[in-house]
Amino acid sequence: MNKETPLRALLSLLTTSIETIESELEAAQMPTFTLEPQWHPLDSSDAVPSARLHEARKVAMGSANMIKALVQDVGTALFDLSTGALDTSAWILTAQINLLDVFRTDEERKSGLHVDEMVARLPEDKKVNPEKLGRSLRFLSTEHMWTEPSPYTFAPTRWALLNQPGTVTWAMHDPVLWGTMVGCISLTENMVTPDTKDSEDVERAPFVTAWHNIGNTQDQTWWKWFEREPERQARFAQSMAGVGMINMAPIQVDYPWESVPPNTTLVDVGGGQGSVSMHVLRHVYDKVPTLKAVVQDYHTGPLETGKKYWAKELPEALRDGRVEFEVHDFFNENPRQGPSLIYWMRFIMHDWADSYAIRILQKLRASCHPTSKVLLADCIIREALPTKPSDVSFEESLKAIDNKQPLAAPYPLPGNFGVAHKASNTLGMITWNNINGFERTLSEHERIISASGFKLNKIYYTRGQAGILELLPA
Repeated sequence: MNKETPLRALLSLLTTSIETIESELEAAQMPTFTLEPQWHPLDSSDAVPSARLHEARKVAMGSANMIKALVQDVGTALFDLSTGALDTSAWILTAQINLLDVFRTDEERKSGLHVDEMVARLPEDKKVNPEKLGRSLRFLSTEHMWTEPSPYTFAPTRWALLNQPGTVTWAMHDPVLWGTMVGCISLTENMVTPDTKDSEDVERAPFVTAWHNIGNTQDQTWWKWFEREPERQARFAQSMAGVGMINMAPIQVDYPWESVPPNTTLVDVGGGQGSVSMHVLRHVYDKVPTLKAVVQDYHTGPLETGKKYWAKELPEALRDGRVEFEVHDFFNENPRQGPSLIYWMRFIMHDWADSYAIRILQKLRASCHPTSKVLLADCIIREALPTKPSDVSFEESLKAIDNKQPLAAPYPLPGNFGVAHKASNTLGMITWNNINGFERTLSEHERIISASGFKLNKIYYTRGQAGILELLPA
């Protein structure tokens, strides 16, 4: 009789989750997942998986990665843990030389091109050494971003399509990922230096330590670095829209927008170009004909970008007077006050340490009417606590699932599902490195909420990275 071990338990979880994924796709009349260089229907920003598929995906990812952690050798683990920056640099290279543009047909994308032909088709100012390019693409192939059908012939996979110039992923390279890589250089120094290790100040973030160490003392914060360069600022606004796409469809369907009271105004605080409020309004445009949006941001740049974005994506909102744009610094009281307001803040709190976050929420509390609601859309970090075997099987838990409460991680996965929740923790590391912010656990969210004069009324768990915390004036 086979002894139950962590590996065998993970194999059982992996088998059950894959069977569930396949059956849920079949029930939805969707194709199976492949690495073919074309988007799957569930990759759309308007698509939401079933609750069962969403949870099975997390368990499949967590199980596969934990199996790797258990069985890999020391050398593999060493290089995985010490060379992550190379993944990023090779990934960025393909975007900066516009590599995907060299593929002219769907057939070329599927069958691939030899690196000599790729380089021949690149513009003069982006030509690279073919052999070195091949090394980079072979490296990316180990993570299934590219494939190598024959020696030095490479084809993009579905995930390589994320990295096309002009896309939101491309926009994240600079200033977000580039700033993070700079900050990583001085992370340890920042953590042990008395002046910075306990500081919550945005001027004491790891990025600032590293940036000043290499002589760029003119920039006191990460924000100030790229805000003085309009191109970087525009790319940042675009990249934040991209991060929002990870959660866009779940935000639309996992919060009851259809039931908001008549004549409600959604105040998109710190909304950039207003991508989330645009999607919400478009989702219920005819169902809730009196819902309006106000997009607020500290700078005029994102708002001007937003006007063009709305004119393209939802021109009827501009025509019908259902969206406005205004400059607002959320460290001051909000100019929008009175009844029938919902203040929406998506990925704002994670940019700020507690002392700043409390100030922001206190100013919003001072603006609130007794009937106002505040919706914070932010990651709710799960602790990586150990799990225990349960009398209820994972398969039974999946069958009994609903959309209101997330599934508990099954044994032997950690309580945060491991790599399946790495994206949320990665966002936390990015904000910490660049601006001394962080993603919060539920208790850490409650800490700033209660200190600001609000009470947590309800949590809407979504089928994305972010949850929606509904606050009411206390």
